[in-house]
Amino acid sequence: MTSVDKYNEFARYFERMGDVYKEYFKSIERINRLYTESIKNVERMNELYKDIQKINLGWVDLFWRPWLTKEEEKKNDIEEKEKKKRQ
Repeated sequence: MTSVDKYNEFARYFERMGDVYKEYFKSIERINRLYTESIKNVERMNELYKDIQKINLGWVDLFWRPWLTKEEEKKNDIEEKEKKKRQ
């Protein structure tokens, strides 16, 4: 093998290494983009979760308030009757 052949082989090897590096770099860039997208999606999910919590609290308030109010009134009446008995 002559020195020219060795040089050509080295040049081909170096070129292949450059291609591998370019593909590696593209892959890393793609991973970074996906990671950034995933962070944005998590932020959107957190906002949606907060909205769902507000809706749930509103529903609980609208649905249960009449019963809770009645129960609280009953409890207060019972406490007042017990106080009158003690006096």
